[in-house]
Amino acid sequence: MTKGYYPNQHQIIVSVDYDQIEQVIINLLINAMEAVNGRQQPEINIKIISNKTNHHQIIISDNGKGIDAEDLDKIFIPFYTTKKEGSGIGLSLSRQIMRMHKGSITVNSEPGQGSEFILAF
Repeated sequence: MTKGYYPNQHQIIVSVDYDQIEQVIINLLINAMEAVNGRQQPEINIKIISNKTNHHQIIISDNGKGIDAEDLDKIFIPFYTTKKEGSGIGLSLSRQIMRMHKGSITVNSEPGQGSEFILAF
């Protein structure tokens, strides 16, 4: 039996550049870790969904500080950042990578409640 294989689960196969999609996921996980920093019960979840029309989603969510409404429209703009140490290229690069894969990246966020980033293929 292969490590990580669960017999009741379905295998999802997506043709992507592994290194690029890995970079997107790493970026989102780093952002999530920073968002939950200081929370008493930090939580980061990764969910993979596949539907019958062969569309797939990777959803990365956290219970961190969330994103202010006025920033939501700007977070994918190159060099826009709300972080003191941020460069503002992570999310814009992630969006570009997803577009190159004919996919998308969207976000749902509630200040004080957390954020959810959805990678759709």
